[in-house]
Amino acid sequence: MIMEETMICTRCGEALPRSKLERMKTGTYRRVCNHCKWLYYVKPSRDRRILRELEARRNG
Repeated sequence: MIMEETMICTRCGEALPRSKLERMKTGTYRRVCNHCKWLYYVKPSRDRRILRELEARRNG
């Protein structure tokens, strides 16, 4: 039986298995869980892009 190691998310502080963290090309894991990554990085950047495109459409 192989026990999966856990890591603590630096955003929410929850101890999660490594499968819930993003693995980078170098083989290391981000210290932010996938849910927090979505909330704090992906969603805001997507919202900024949409607002930028709407502004360009309105002015252009």
